[in-house]
Parts: sequence; C-alpha cells; structure tokens
Amino acid sequence: MGVDVKANLGFCMSFKMLVDRFLELRISEVILEIERAQKIHISELKLFDLLINENTGKALRHGVYIFFNDREECLYVGKCSSSHFAHRIGGHFGMSPKYGMNDFLKRTVGLLKLGSDYSSYVNALPIISDYKLLIIDASGRSREFISSLEKLFHKVYKPILNFPKGYPKTYKSVDVESQFLSAMD
Repeated sequence: MGVDVKANLGFCMSFKMLVDRFLELRISEVILEIERAQKIHISELKLFDLLINENTGKALRHGVYIFFNDREECLYVGKCSSSHFAHRIGGHFGMSPKYGMNDFLKRTVGLLKLGSDYSSYVNALPIISDYKLLIIDASGRSREFISSLEKLFHKVYKPILNFPKGYPKTYKSVDVESQFLSAMD
C-alpha cells in the first residue's frame, strides 16, 4: 500500500531539485534552471523540510545546497556527502562565534561587518531572514560525484562566503556551454 507523501505532508512547493534533471543539459541551462527554481526563505525553513524530498517521497540524504542573498546572488555552496541535510545545514546556524561548523552564519556576520561577539549573530538574523536556500538532491550518488558537483558550482558561482580570502587559483574556468556532466571533474 503506497503512501502519498505530498498529500500527507501538505507540501505545496519545493525548494529541492533532483540532480538527474541536469545530467543532459549544458551548464548554461543548469544555471537557468537554478535561477528559475523555487527557493525557500531561511526564516521559513523547518527542520522537517530537510528530512524528505516530497518530489520523490524518499529521504533527503545527500547532495549540494546553495544559499542565496536577498538579491538572488549565490553566497555559499555546500555539500552533504556523509551527513544528512538536516544535520549539515543546521550546523551552519550555531549562534556562537566559537561554534565549530557554522561557516555560513559566521562568514555572513563577517561579510556584513556586524562584529564578532554573540550579539552580532542575533543582529544578523533579521538581515539574513530574506536569504534563500535551494537543495540539489543527489541521494544515491557517490561521495566523489557530490564533491565534483559542489566544485562545479563553486567554479560557476564563485560564492564569496566559500572563498573569503579569494577564489582559488587552482580552479580552472568553466565553459558554460559545455555539457554539465562532462564538466564535473
């Protein structure tokens, strides 16, 4: 007896895309798909949203996630290749400068020049509440595939929060008219 996950969970929109939809596209087409994709405001994100992909009815396990600012500019690209999205994305929002894994919030506070104490994290929240998240679900794919996916998006978007000290010189430029799958290294 099958269960209609979408109906039972009441999902009406999705900020999750399956990586499989990109495999036959050129990178320029993938960029367009991502620009047009539904994204969720960080302030509206619920832990439960990170547990299941309502498009497939399966657990949301591994892939890439992208944070965008209020102008839809890509700020950060991360991957989940060993931990799940709920754990990995949640780890970005530790409310302490001393918290170990909060690259996104910590670097956003720095980018906004809000200071480096506990109150600066609180002050950042109203600003980033309009920031958005998109998940590229690559569950069932290898760690190597997910790492290559993340690296390709790093090269395409050059997200400032991933590279606060500057874009790596070892990253070669990407021809956006090349096939998505062949551009992954």
